[in-house]
Amino acid sequence: MKKNNYLIFSFFITFICTSQNPVIKYPFTADPSIHQWRDGKFYIYGSHDKDIPGKWDMEDYHVFSSDNLVNWTDHGVALKSSQTTWSGPFWAPDAAEKNSHFYLYFPQGDHIGVAESSSPVGPFLNPISLYRKPDGYPQAYDPAVFFYKGKNYLIISERKSLNTPFYAAVFTLKENMVEIEPNSKVELSLGDKFHEGPFVFERKGKVYIIGGGYASLRYWMADDISGPFEYKGDFFSGNDTFTISKTAHGSVIEVQGQYYLAYHYDVFPGGPYQRTSCIDYLNFNPDGTIKAMTPTRTGVKPVNSLPKLNK
Repeated sequence: MKKNNYLIFSFFITFICTSQNPVIKYPFTADPSIHQWRDGKFYIYGSHDKDIPGKWDMEDYHVFSSDNLVNWTDHGVALKSSQTTWSGPFWAPDAAEKNSHFYLYFPQGDHIGVAESSSPVGPFLNPISLYRKPDGYPQAYDPAVFFYKGKNYLIISERKSLNTPFYAAVFTLKENMVEIEPNSKVELSLGDKFHEGPFVFERKGKVYIIGGGYASLRYWMADDISGPFEYKGDFFSGNDTFTISKTAHGSVIEVQGQYYLAYHYDVFPGGPYQRTSCIDYLNFNPDGTIKAMTPTRTGVKPVNSLPKLNK
């Protein structure tokens, strides 16, 4: 019996020491948008699932920070839905930094809102509506911000009816980051494979859009943010023991030449309304396409402490 207990204990310690995912177990956090700001630290902005499951009905956002991508600190509530002048549940957010000021972009009800803070962890104050979905449109949500060729762009998922496909709506943000340039909306047709959770990044002159399929992440590539984008298929899906939430969302960060994917899944604690956030390595083929990957328990190794960025 003592030998069996020792083996069980050794296995448990080994699992704890080698298993990094999920990096955020609690509070339940989904739709992680990962960033590194000028202070050199990493930050995750995501949806906050309630302790009592039952439906996706988020009422606030938390912000998490890390020095090494593995150990994360919860900085508490950064924004509450009660702070806005309109109503509705929160959905997947994103954040941006400009001139050492921070902006949290979030979908709530019929609106895409933005709130401001002097700190990357909030609190975010003075939320205003940046965009209201046109009358009759069933969905407009999941904002992402992309800095490209000297301008900041806001990308959302939108569709005009329940019988028409989603598309990525791209807006140019004004210099103040809280207004949209008039008449700047461009609708990117990504085909019937595009659904929700767009995230945009650039690598070696190529622009990538990743988005959620059904329990998978898929992507598109182009030479410019204006497109045209070519659909490349799914690159991230579950396996026999690792179930990805059907509301698959992801974000990408590059650190010293290595790319990382932040995402959520619902295998902990086992329900679709209480999701947890993870990080895994993201790798590319020589032609720039993304190598297929599945979620791992191991996750990623801690990165070294990084100096402040000059960007």
